[in-house]
Amino acid sequence: MRKALTLAMTGVLLLMLGMAVPSGAAQQVVRIEFNTLFHEADANAMAEIVTLFTETHPNIQVDLVQGRWAQYYAELRLSVIAGTPPQLGICHVNRLVEVADYLTPLEASPVGDLIQMGGINAADFPEATWKAGEFGGHHYLIPLDTHGWGLWYNKDIFAAAGLDPEKPPQTMSEFVRAAEAIKAAGYYAFHPAEDSLPRKLRRAWEIFFYQMGGGSLFDEGYTKATFNNTIGLTALQFLVDIFNGFGWNIVGGNGYNQFTAGRLGMLFAGNWFYPTARDSGVNWGYAKVPNFFGTPYTWGASHQLSVPLQPAGTSPAVYEATMELAHFVVEHSHIWTMSGGHIAANRTALEDPALLSSDYWTRSGHLLNEMIQEGLVKFPINHPRGSELESAIETRIELAVNGQLTPAQALAEAEAECNRILQGG
Repeated sequence: MRKALTLAMTGVLLLMLGMAVPSGAAQQVVRIEFNTLFHEADANAMAEIVTLFTETHPNIQVDLVQGRWAQYYAELRLSVIAGTPPQLGICHVNRLVEVADYLTPLEASPVGDLIQMGGINAADFPEATWKAGEFGGHHYLIPLDTHGWGLWYNKDIFAAAGLDPEKPPQTMSEFVRAAEAIKAAGYYAFHPAEDSLPRKLRRAWEIFFYQMGGGSLFDEGYTKATFNNTIGLTALQFLVDIFNGFGWNIVGGNGYNQFTAGRLGMLFAGNWFYPTARDSGVNWGYAKVPNFFGTPYTWGASHQLSVPLQPAGTSPAVYEATMELAHFVVEHSHIWTMSGGHIAANRTALEDPALLSSDYWTRSGHLLNEMIQEGLVKFPINHPRGSELESAIETRIELAVNGQLTPAQALAEAEAECNRILQGG
């Protein structure tokens, strides 16, 4: 009795002093850091999710660090080397191969299978998105979202051009008819690459390449480029002709600005364009990427959660808290979708009533999700020197669009430069 009374009194005193009560009287607080690299609306959405988590998990304190996108991966490596990594982080799927050595293999962590520990089920995610987190025989990532391009179109321009505003084109013949009608009505017909930045032009070319059955830009072992062929050339010629042959737009034109000014009929752009389109005053519609050449693939990518390598001796409680947060984030990622437009990867999140009734989902999001679920999203290059490979390709594609290289010259130069990179040059 005396011992029990003493413990009770001690607990009361500690609570009054604002101190943690020893085990058996209260649960110890675990502190973890979550570094996201997100900005603006994305950062706000993640902050909202983490706030909900901390409100319902008082035993876990989360230090949320956001921003610094450009420095994120370099700082991740340095933090692991220094022994001060965040416990939870973000990784773009195309950067996994570059940072895998600094991440914890989730199924083989020092404290066991973190996927199982966190109650994460692969069946709750699109197959391609889940498999994008695998590398070298291990699984490193938990899908947060998939994001990608779709077709945004101006309904008023469609009406002015004699087209049905509720029937966007789905095939090549329908698309050509629509583009020519819009051009004849005095508008820019189509912009295939958002604001014409080199990486956006490359994405448009990749869409056409994959739709033609191009397979892969490189061989399986990344020993050489495989895009300089008839399919690659036809895809690039089509992209060049949009600006220089068909007259559907102008070289260097900014599709974002043209669309929001009410001067562009159709635009390829990512889901992040939704807030801008919504606030533009344009009477817009959204559609899946049309089937130009055989299979209606689109360009896309994925943000995923990662657990950086932790210092030796890290407590199992820290890993458990980290996975509890990871599970909560993906199951509440409908908030993420409603804010930034990135399509939640988790099936539970995709069934949230607030998401399903939202303006974003009903007007555009559900169609992007259909492309994702149908396996029609092609992810970026996944190679340790992927950024260099992309730069080698997009630099030449821009020169072709600008008329400084022929499509054949552009692909030949891009092929040679990519092969030099792959051979260690």
